[in-house]
Amino acid sequence: MTLRRPARIAVLSCCLVLFSGCAAFRTADSDLDAASRRITTQNIALTADDTSVPKAAITPKGDFLVAGQSVALTPRQREDLLAYRAQYIDIAQQGIAIGHAGVDAGRRAVAPLVFASLFGASDQTIDASMDKRLAGVRAATAKLCDRMPALMAAQRQLATDLPAFKPYATLTQKKIDDCRQDALHDASVADD
Repeated sequence: MTLRRPARIAVLSCCLVLFSGCAAFRTADSDLDAASRRITTQNIALTADDTSVPKAAITPKGDFLVAGQSVALTPRQREDLLAYRAQYIDIAQQGIAIGHAGVDAGRRAVAPLVFASLFGASDQTIDASMDKRLAGVRAATAKLCDRMPALMAAQRQLATDLPAFKPYATLTQKKIDDCRQDALHDASVADD
């Protein structure tokens, strides 16, 4: 079978889109892997809602730095900071795993969606297909949001036990509710 020139151009265009998409997915996976390594080995940066408050960090050894300066800690405060850091890292690692699942869903969707578009599928059909592919990612993200109340409780406890931490205890119930709502929200293009 010989393809006519317009068909060859269309097939070539689709192949180019797929190849460029593959590179983008590899980059996204690589970036997520790098973030996973960094979060466990580097300081965890903390910011306050008030922009005049200096940035802070929790080091892998449990030091608490404000504006780069170490805050004096009791052994109990250091232990609590390390426990909070471990909880934060665990949630971040779960988020990174969800990110990988999202990249994989996108990777698996590219070819079918390109061909569906090429052969005249409606935007609604394409959006519905992508929403179906992302349902598991959204559900996993909602479960991640369900872990936030425990993180908020840990922040509040740290703010009580270590007054210098108080400006950085910024997680609120509204942020948690927004997280869950955003995770489950139908983010289809048709709604934008």
